[in-house]
Amino acid sequence: MAEVRDMWRRMYALGAALNTANWGLYFSFSRRYLSVDLGGGTQSVLLITGLEWVFTLFAIASGKLVQVLGGRYVVFLGVTGFIPFIAALGIHNPMTLAVVLSFASFSWAISWPSILSAVFSGGISPGKAYSYFTLGSGLGYSFGSLAMGPIYSALRAEGVFTTMAVIYLLTYLIFFIQYPTKGPSRHGLRDVSESPNAILKLIPVLTAFSFIVFARELLYSIAPLKLTYEIREVFTPTSELVEYTLFGTVFGGITALLSVPARVLAGKLSDRYNPAKILFAISIAYLITYWLFVTTEGLIPIIVWQLPLYPFLDVSINTYIARYVPRHAVTLGFGTVLTFSAIGGLLLLPILANPEITTEFIGSLVTSAVIVSIALIAPKLRVKG
Repeated sequence: MAEVRDMWRRMYALGAALNTANWGLYFSFSRRYLSVDLGGGTQSVLLITGLEWVFTLFAIASGKLVQVLGGRYVVFLGVTGFIPFIAALGIHNPMTLAVVLSFASFSWAISWPSILSAVFSGGISPGKAYSYFTLGSGLGYSFGSLAMGPIYSALRAEGVFTTMAVIYLLTYLIFFIQYPTKGPSRHGLRDVSESPNAILKLIPVLTAFSFIVFARELLYSIAPLKLTYEIREVFTPTSELVEYTLFGTVFGGITALLSVPARVLAGKLSDRYNPAKILFAISIAYLITYWLFVTTEGLIPIIVWQLPLYPFLDVSINTYIARYVPRHAVTLGFGTVLTFSAIGGLLLLPILANPEITTEFIGSLVTSAVIVSIALIAPKLRVKG
């Protein structure tokens, strides 16, 4: 289809691949570096994750900023995301470093809804548009995760942070320079005051999405320590380079590659069926995955971790917004998705008050979150297409 072959779509796909390469490097490195190398444990992972979601709350302001600045210049605000990586240089206290790094989420949250609004513009089905945009994301995330070990071994933490700053800057310059004229502009949107009415009817599904995010982030919070232990037991790495490379491969490298076909499938399913059905299934899948991951040892939890669940969650919720929200409210819709994501992530912070964070305690929270999410989504399953 001609729309898919537009040059800006190709460049945006490249930008998405670079973006996820950076996040693959970021998540693989920061979680292990904070929890294992700097001794921050699960608490440091909960702290950085919760704070990242605090800044994601600002996504709700993206629609208003588009009216003031225009979509292209809101995207340009994303360029500032390289600053926290530079500020992180030389910091070795795990909790302080967690706070500094979490600021990278702010610029992403402000700009990402406008990027998505551009992606979903034009005469192309939502599922196809999003799956094309993110097709290289799995490869990018995998590359970033795999590169983490060699970069850290050769350049130490300062080199990793500098690399992330450079890639982040390049990524958002691509999004800014290649921004399509048919994307949202400050003159092309109705008053934002009209938009909330279009969002209100989606609150049950968005709330369910928040609880799915909460369950997912709880799983992610225990993964670095669990995977590090299992890698040491199964593979007995002989050097820091080998251990970090194995961790990057296991933590994000393999599952990111599996996400490539998963995104294509998720896009097709989201175009053909009600995306709420996919959200329902993924909610249950995260519950099963959590308990399999924490109750098994050796290769089994490593294999379970590779299940590409996130692409189905990501594609289905964004396709849901693109399908059921009027065009004039779509930027606010994507911002609202990020805001509800943030609410789910913010629920991690109160857990830090618990001095004994066990897998059983976290598991009870995951189970409760999934029960609430499926209860909220269930009434929406009868909606066709």
